[in-house]
Amino acid sequence: MATEDPDLPLVRALQAGQDQAFEELVNRHQEGLHRFVYRHCSNEAEAIRLTQDTFVRAYRNIGKFRPKAKFVTWLYHIALNLCRDHVRRHAAQESVRAALTNAEAFQVNALGESQTTRRTPDTEADAREKVRALEKAIAELPPELKSPLILTALEGHSYAHAGELLGITGKAVEMKVYRARKMLLEKMRNLGF
Repeated sequence: MATEDPDLPLVRALQAGQDQAFEELVNRHQEGLHRFVYRHCSNEAEAIRLTQDTFVRAYRNIGKFRPKAKFVTWLYHIALNLCRDHVRRHAAQESVRAALTNAEAFQVNALGESQTTRRTPDTEADAREKVRALEKAIAELPPELKSPLILTALEGHSYAHAGELLGITGKAVEMKVYRARKMLLEKMRNLGF
């Protein structure tokens, strides 16, 4: 697996003290990592901070990295741990106030529903209310279900790739996504959607 990791030459260069390799690693992974973190905390300022913290922690611990897994998997594990810590610290606060640019795509991906493209003001308000309820329901999912759902349904990763990032099998991701969707559908039904 180590030979398949496109980041390994940069990681080795960084471990050898070539700090410019870190800049390239950040450039490669910052956008995807930020999206992943944002989907966990739904706050732009916190997502930026947690993304930066992830890279700082990776930089400080690069000597501990071993190519048993890909660098990106290791990086996402760091981010996931920071996100879990963040959620624990802010558990008492109201969760998720996400701003999604495409509510229809979000609903299709997360619940497998289709929406018509023409909407009246009433149906637009209903759709926004449904998206807010869905975002809150996603935020309330247990972390072991939320992360696989975010990576697959919202980020578009395959089960296999999501499993690689989370350190579990693709089949385990599939089962967790199934359970997450089932919980979301139940919550939405209970809310009258």
